[in-house]
Amino acid sequence: MTDNKNTLSERKSLLIDINLIKKLKNKILKTSLIVIFLMVSVGPAFAQSDATLDRIVSQIESLYPPIEGYVIAVEGSGLTLDLKRGMAVKKGDRLKLIRYGRELFHPVTKKKVGRKETDLGEVEILEVRKDFSHARATNPTVLPKEGDGVRSPFQKLTFLVAPPNIKTRKKLDADRLRYNLEKKLNENPRFEVPAFDFGLWMADEKLNETTALKPKNLSRLKRKVDADLILIPNVRTTKGKMVLSYRLVSTKDGSLQKQAKVLSDDLPAQEARRESRRGTQTSFEAKKKLFKYIDKEQLPYEVVDFDVGDINGDGKNEYVLIDRYRVLIYRLKKGKLRKIGQMKVNKAINHFMGVDVGDINGNGRDEIFVTNRMGDKLSSFALETKRGKKGFNHVWKDVNLYFRIIRPFGAKPTLLSQSPGYDNPFLGPIKKVVYKNRRYMQGQKLNTPDVHGTHFILYGLTQVDLSGNKIKDTVILDNSYHLRVYSPNGRVVVKSDDYYGHDPRLIDIGVKEDVVGVVQQGEPVRYKNRLQFVKNGSQRFLVLPKNYTVGEGFLNRLVIVENSGLAILGVTREGFEKVFESNKQKGFLGAFRVVPRKGNAGADVHILRTEKSFISSDASSGMSTFSTYFWKAE
Repeated sequence: MTDNKNTLSERKSLLIDINLIKKLKNKILKTSLIVIFLMVSVGPAFAQSDATLDRIVSQIESLYPPIEGYVIAVEGSGLTLDLKRGMAVKKGDRLKLIRYGRELFHPVTKKKVGRKETDLGEVEILEVRKDFSHARATNPTVLPKEGDGVRSPFQKLTFLVAPPNIKTRKKLDADRLRYNLEKKLNENPRFEVPAFDFGLWMADEKLNETTALKPKNLSRLKRKVDADLILIPNVRTTKGKMVLSYRLVSTKDGSLQKQAKVLSDDLPAQEARRESRRGTQTSFEAKKKLFKYIDKEQLPYEVVDFDVGDINGDGKNEYVLIDRYRVLIYRLKKGKLRKIGQMKVNKAINHFMGVDVGDINGNGRDEIFVTNRMGDKLSSFALETKRGKKGFNHVWKDVNLYFRIIRPFGAKPTLLSQSPGYDNPFLGPIKKVVYKNRRYMQGQKLNTPDVHGTHFILYGLTQVDLSGNKIKDTVILDNSYHLRVYSPNGRVVVKSDDYYGHDPRLIDIGVKEDVVGVVQQGEPVRYKNRLQFVKNGSQRFLVLPKNYTVGEGFLNRLVIVENSGLAILGVTREGFEKVFESNKQKGFLGAFRVVPRKGNAGADVHILRTEKSFISSDASSGMSTFSTYFWKAE
């Protein structure tokens, strides 16, 4: 009886095991089918085969093959090598000279791994003949002998990839094709593609494929990025088949190194809903109007900048305005400014450039950080209100730094700083400022991407996690006042067609000029306003200035702003979309702030416009208008 019970128990156990195995098998099968389905159903934008690009990279690599040969004869200082006509060697080439030694074997497998090598220096090719070459040792003290080896040094080539020129009815994703080419080149150990957008450079310089290759423009390109070759891809349809052709051009003199055609039916197709995430977004579309006018106030002097914060710790906002030598504190009531205090310095030697408000020392009261120019250097400072008293304390004085506070989407304020140079307005990296051991000090560098030819400055810059992956993108107004977004690896994912900013003010600290105004050292830097990322209701936005200029401001020292407004871009998973542009008003937009109301009940939008006489540098020569609007949350 006991045996029968055991047998029954074993059968039940076996059935359970079999059922479990079947369930696991079905689960694995379903998972496998899902994976196969995903692999098959991936859109054509991501389904491009590597075969076409591998062929192109192989063709390019064949132009610069490694050369290896031997010394077959020595006659005085002359050498005869077994390198001959038809090989990738020419007069003037320099090769490494190697003395071979004993053979080397792996200590475990006992297999031969090579020979011991001693570098002797270099040889220079003097002449290439049908069956051999003449050469000489560059170091006369070296005594080569027959059997020594010669080898080309490891050559690292740097490529720039131009935007593909596509002339076909089939809609192709040009940005993805360029990205795939760059990626494939980077995978070759001898090739490198720097984080430099050649297409954007051409657009900024107003060049095309032909004019970019002129000697003067190649010289300008060399000052921006150190590259050896430019790859210019083109796509055509020939007899119903897709042809990817390319030209390989030297950045040294614009000479053509190679051109070829490759048949390909697997080029990445355009996929509209994901286009901006894969490539570089360039345009936005406006939707509707958002602002409700509250009030405005004219100030009989030029306001340089303003910021908003709780400077006395009472839970209410104060408005901190600066002109050239005064810090002015206001309360806002029904759209009107009511002055409650001020601090001023010597007007003759001080020139305020910017003001930022934020609680950096963590005591519950926002400090006021003023960027101040004194002669040809900075003498910036920080103020703080006295607890329970009127007036200010200087909590940081005589600071040779520019200041700017960023707080994207209402995050904790981050104080950025940057140094002026000796012959340029900005020098070195942007660094965060921290408060430690009862003092302010520069901390770690801001993690900006390494982009060839680009020196980031703290004005017109912020950082924010746009994609939700906890990695911050760098958002800037570039030198041409286009909005750009750089990924952490330096790839441009947004570059606006529209111009934003075009502020008429210049920063020329450290710039030296002669009496006729010709710059001898350094170049002035155009001032760039804030970029403010805000939350309003359940949505996210980027707010930025929009100044309309005469002639788009191509002359650096002559930017005349006719009128200005404010632009609001909605932040989406795929980039930006234009939501609203305020009506144009006379004067340039000197500063703005969006201040969210409590309880997610919308936001107040404050815009400061200035009409200034550019003939006089006196602060009294201009006047400012402070306007307030209400932006209802949705």
